[in-house]
Parts: sequence; C-alpha cells; structure tokens
Amino acid sequence: MRGARIRGTASRLALIAAMLAASTAAAQEGQAEEGQAVAASQTAGAAQPRPNINPYDRDIAMTVPLNFNSRVLGEMPVLLTRDDRFIVESAGFQRLIDPLLTPEAQAELAARLEGVESFAPEEINTTGIRLEYDPDQLAVLVLRIDPTKRSVESLFQGGRPDDPGVAPEDFSAYLNTNMLVQRRNSTGEVGTPSLYLNGAMRFRNLVFETDVQGREDLLTGDYEVDRRYARFVYDQPEAFRRWYLGDLDPETRGRQGYVQMGGVGVARQRQRFESFRNNVLAGGRQLVLQEASTVRVLRNGVFVREFRLDPGQYDLSNLPLETGSNDVQLEIQNESGRMETVSYSAYLDAIDLEPGDYEYGAYLGVTNSGLFGTPDYSDGELAFTGYWRKAFENRPALGIGLQASEEVQNLTGQTQVILKNGARARLDLSVSNSDYGQGYAYALSYDLAVDRGDTYDSWTFVADYTSEDYSSLGNASGQNPISWIFTGAYSHRFSADWLANATASYRMSRSTFMDDSYTLSATTTYRVTPAWGLQFGTEYTDYGNRFGTTRDGFGFTIALIWSPRYDRRGEARYNSARNSGSMRFQQSSENRVGSWGYSVQSTYDDGPGTVSGQLDYVGNRFDASLSHTAFGESFSSISDEQVTTLRIGSSIATTGGRAAIGRNIYDSFAIVYPHETLGDHPVIVGESFQGGAYTSRSGALGPALSNTLTSYVNQSVRYDVLDVPLGYDVGDGVLRVRPAYKSGYSIQVGSDAFVSALGRIVGNGGRPAALLSGRVRPADEPNAEPELFFTNSVGRFAVQKLKPGKTYRVELFTSPAAGFEFTVPADNEGLLDMQTVTLPIDVPEE
Repeated sequence: MRGARIRGTASRLALIAAMLAASTAAAQEGQAEEGQAVAASQTAGAAQPRPNINPYDRDIAMTVPLNFNSRVLGEMPVLLTRDDRFIVESAGFQRLIDPLLTPEAQAELAARLEGVESFAPEEINTTGIRLEYDPDQLAVLVLRIDPTKRSVESLFQGGRPDDPGVAPEDFSAYLNTNMLVQRRNSTGEVGTPSLYLNGAMRFRNLVFETDVQGREDLLTGDYEVDRRYARFVYDQPEAFRRWYLGDLDPETRGRQGYVQMGGVGVARQRQRFESFRNNVLAGGRQLVLQEASTVRVLRNGVFVREFRLDPGQYDLSNLPLETGSNDVQLEIQNESGRMETVSYSAYLDAIDLEPGDYEYGAYLGVTNSGLFGTPDYSDGELAFTGYWRKAFENRPALGIGLQASEEVQNLTGQTQVILKNGARARLDLSVSNSDYGQGYAYALSYDLAVDRGDTYDSWTFVADYTSEDYSSLGNASGQNPISWIFTGAYSHRFSADWLANATASYRMSRSTFMDDSYTLSATTTYRVTPAWGLQFGTEYTDYGNRFGTTRDGFGFTIALIWSPRYDRRGEARYNSARNSGSMRFQQSSENRVGSWGYSVQSTYDDGPGTVSGQLDYVGNRFDASLSHTAFGESFSSISDEQVTTLRIGSSIATTGGRAAIGRNIYDSFAIVYPHETLGDHPVIVGESFQGGAYTSRSGALGPALSNTLTSYVNQSVRYDVLDVPLGYDVGDGVLRVRPAYKSGYSIQVGSDAFVSALGRIVGNGGRPAALLSGRVRPADEPNAEPELFFTNSVGRFAVQKLKPGKTYRVELFTSPAAGFEFTVPADNEGLLDMQTVTLPIDVPEE
C-alpha cells in the first residue's frame, strides 16, 4: 500500500478523474445517508449490507483526503478491498488527526495503533473517533470525535494563516534605475537628465537598502547627487520585530513630531509579518515629499482635488479639503514614476490593534539638520523617539510615547474605550518642554458606526487643543498658529448607490495674520448606473484671511463621474466657492507586457489653467511614460509655458546564481529561467495567461523577471512555456512562495526529466485493464522513490517526468504480480506514444 501513495495534488486529481465514472455509477445504485453510516459503524456485525465502495473484484490502493466538518485536513493512503472495506494507513492518519485531539487523546490513539501499520475504521471506535468512506467525494470522513477529546478551538480569530510558501534564496540583490528628461518649449532647452537609483542587497534576514538621486539644481545649474537614505534592516519575523541601522525614518504615533535621524531603531508590528491580518494604516499629520509629485486626494473613495507639489513638508490637516475627519486617501505619483498611497480615517491616531496585541518603536540617533537632499547630521543633536501601545482584552487600550533631545522633550499618552453601543471614545494627551517654554496638547474624539446591512450611519466628533508653546521633534520652536480645532462629521448610506455626508469644522486662530476660520459642507453621491455617478455638494466657508485673497462665502460643487470598468475613469467637476474646475480621463495600464495607459486632464483655478496628457507603456524589460503639460495665467494664454517629460525605468536583479533585467522592483522578485532542454522556447510569467497576456518573458537578454512579489505574504508565481514541445513536462506551472523583505527567488522551468509517456494496457482476451494501480521507477535504480502508476476506466495511462535514454520498470499491484519495462528514446523531445501494452493478466468483467 505504501508504494501506491499518490505524490502531489495533481496526481490525486488525475486518479479521481480516472475513477470518477465508476465510483459515481456505484454511488447511484444507492448510498446510505451520513446518519445511516454512523449507525452502521456503531452496530458492527449487524446483518446490514455493506455499502458498495469498490465496484471491482480486486483491491484498489489510493490516496484520498481526510475531511472533518467540511475541512480538508490533508491526504493519506487507503486500501479499498474487493469486499467493500477500507483500510487506513496508521502513520498518515495520525499525522492529520492529532492537531484536533487533546494531548491525552493523542497518547490514547498512539497506544492503540502502536505497531499497527494499517487499520480498519471500527478498530479505533473505542478511542472516540468514527470514520466512514464516501465514494461520492472519494474521501474518508471523520464523522465524530468525542467532545471530551477535542482540542480547544477558538471561535473568534483575526485570521488564519495558510501553510507558508517556499522560502527565498539566502542572497539576492536588485537595482532600480529611472531616468527623467524634461524639455521646456519656451526656451527649447532640454534639461540634464535626472537619474533615480534605488535598490537592496539581502543575505538571509539582513538587508542593505539605499536610494540615490542625481539631478540639476534649477537655481545654480549644478548637477547634484543626493542620498535619500542608506540603511541596514534586520527582520525577526517570528518575533514580529524589525531593526534599523543608518538613515532612519522613525515611525510616530499620536501627537509625536517627525524628524529624520541617523542611528539605530527597532519596531514591533504584528501586521507587518502576518499578512492574513487586516492592514492598519495609522493616521498622521505630515506628508514629506522628497521629490516633485502629483498628489490626488480622494475622500470616501471619491476624487476631490489634484495637486502638483514640489519637494517639501505638508500638513495634512491644512490641505484645503473642507471635509472634516472622513476617510481620506492620497495617491502620490513621484517624479521617478513610483506610485504610493497614504490613507488616514480620522484626525486622531486610533489604536487599531487586535485585543491582547501590542506594538512598539524606539529610535536613537542624531537628527537631520537639513530638510531635503542628502541627510546632514553635522549640526544635528542626539535624540530619541519611541512609543508603546497595547490593546488589552478587558481594559481600555493604552499608548505612551516619548521624544527627547537637548532642545525639546515631549511625552504623549493615548487611550481609547469601546462603549456599550459599540462607539469608540479616544483621548490623546501630550506635554512638552523646550527652549521656548512649556506646552501641552490634548484631543478627545468620539465615533460611532451603525451598520444595518444595506444602509449605515456614522458619526465622528473631534475637539483638539494645542497650546502656543507646544513643541516636539520636528517642531522644536513651537509654531502653533491654531489653538482649538473642532470637527464633526455625519455620513448616511441610503442604499448601495446613494451616500450622503455632512461636515463642520471650526479653527480658533492665535495668529496675527489670520482670524478664526470655519467650514460647513454637505455632499451627496449617487450612482445612477453601474458606470455613471453624480455628486453634488454645498458649502459655506470663512477662511479667516485678513488680506482678502481667498473666496469666502457660499458655494456649491457638482461632479460627474464615469467609470465603465476597473481601469477606466472619467471625471468632471466644478466648485463655485473657489471658482475652480477640472476634467480628467484616465485609462490605467496593466501589469503585463505590451500594456498601454493614458490620461488627459485640464484644470481651472479662478484664472490660471493647465492642460496635460500622459502616455504610459509597459514593456518586458522596462516601462516608460511621456507627458506634456501646458500652463497659462488664463486659458487664452494656456500655451505660454509648456513642458514635455520622458521617463524610462528598468531594473537588474540577481539571485541563485542567475541575473535578469526587468521592470522596477519595489519589494521582492523572482527570476524564472528555462532549463537547457527547452532550447530557445521562452518562459513566460503572469497572473493569468488568458488571451496570451503575461507580465514578463525570457529571451535574448536572459530570464524572465517577476517584479511584484510582496514580503511576508503567501502568493503564487505562475509560469508557462511558449510553443512548448508536445508532451514536454514543464512542472506544476505554479510555485507557492512567501518572500522575506526585499528577497529573491530563482525558479527553473523544466528539467532533464521532461518526457511524458502515454499508452493503453490490455489483458488476456484483449480486455482493457481498467483501474489498475502500481508504481514506476528507473530500472537501474531499484531503491529510487517510485511514482504512482494507474490506468483509467478504459485502461489508458500517462507517466510523466521521464528522462530520455533511460529504461523504466512498471510494477502493477495485481495478483499474481505483473509488470513491464520500457525505454525512452534518447532523441525524444517530449511525448512518447507507447500505444498498446499487452500483459498476460486476467481482467474480470464488471
């Protein structure tokens, strides 16, 4: 029976397909219900007919799944006897059932099966486990486990990880390159190309990553090369911990300020290493752009406004959204072509952890005294920033934070309470001391969501106070022009197509240049058809500007949105309060070779306007974009200034002794290359090969490069071969992987054992030898691990993974034993047609 074990799911499915017709026919003759099966097993020896699970007059060895409560526990070998009994292999069964049993029950089962290689199901009834074979599913069912012998199982879990995929190579490295060239029409000058380089080198769990930029200074004309960061990162996934050494981007929580540092840091975040948990995107007030970027602002999934921003720091709370504290998403497309997303859902930073979980971060180093370009630590000061937060199971969540340097010290505290109605109250406190004085800040928020299925209501209220001299790292001088901020928001979903919300905000100013400001707004969005949506809103705004340079008062917003499919979107909107409008249409490119994307846009902002267009192309070894933008103080002078920009990006990667060229890599990658037996047949990689699509392809420049793998997430690398020779075995066509941070894989497609053999076995009298099983192994390697051999209902068989020039022996599980040998020709290119094999065996009639 051991020799009949099916190796791999594909083989098991093939056996199921081969036996399905026969087993289904037998099942249709009348199978007992599950309850009758239980009764039959409990009354062993009673005069009841045994279910017909084997319609053939011989034993059949096979591998089948073991199922419990609609779950597949795994596969194990069984033997279906000619008299309709089934025999289970002990070792395989114990391996699958033990996780469901208490330690005492495991010991009892082990004692019962000690020295027993296989057993009939009634032999373990005394252990409280009852089994039955289901010929319809071709599976063994665990009908019952004594409740006192079941292991404890949690009813509520935040997620369940699947089995980890294949680990990456020990060593890997990659380098991304992006080159950008601009031409100004007004002067006809083509600027010196800007070059963006970033990459990583990894050995086991240690990664060195860096980002370098070279570009012309528009003021001096000098070409400057800047290091954005260079650091070592060491991961301890089993402890959910990550260490840093070098240029640090410290993570902050609550009211802590951000500042870049050079030093050492450590952070623990469970969701970073357990992908099956929900990702938590923490709130924040500062957006730091290291390069010119296009920032699109979306609120509750609806486009609000687009900005073209230069490198700098931007306070999210000061973005002119007038939208209160609803869900906000920022889509940031950097000048180098990389797309990033920043999201936050409220003005306060919620402690979004699973009950019992905790997180922390600690960073010690010298602060960066510069703002942009290469970090400058020469005039910086030694500083520390850190936080610790925990979500208790039966107490309010708690968070504390500390930032300290010689110039400023800051202590923060956070807590949140889940109220009886499911609402959440949050409190944020902070005190500071600096050379400019002592300060404090506090904020209180309340949010409630009532989900009624197709409809829901949500309320959010925030009151936030900052004293005049409150300071933190990044704001050591205590510049706080706003004292109180009050915000409130209410949303109601009438149906799946209709959403409305109202917001209000009030800001109390202590600045000599600005009075108090406030905004009242209401917006409704209605999806008229699956493709068309309409948005209408009203607002009343007082910006508090004493110089009258802004448009205060009442206004309305109207927008028309067209989204016929997931990758195509058009928008037109107008805001009367700001006398601004925009029109945009975008066709997004896909992550496949030969994909095109394009967008056109026009904006008007109370006089000045722009018209722009962009074309994107995704190639096998590179991606590129070409854009053209026209600016003017009015639409009548829209062509006064025009800029054309071309960007080309590529990467080179190495791992497992292989190198490949492809598109930019942002985390992990796989190099997929053909075995030498495939000759010049290219390998392709893709999420789906439907319609001939693929994401990368091998060729004259080397292997295919899969560039979209994500660290600490189980995912599949799918591959195939174009114009593969008939019968050539390329393997499973998919590899389940679990990358580490910025890691690489080297995947070979094909092997020297690539031949597939087909044939048909007949016995005495020319009768097809249906549903025979056996094993096959090289004739000159009698101790080699055998592969399963079986025939279908008409005697046909298929054998894979054969080597040209080699002789194989097939041993059939017949009585008496039978078998045959065959040789694969040395020049075989993939398929060996063995036609009909005649054996001197008696094949019983059905």
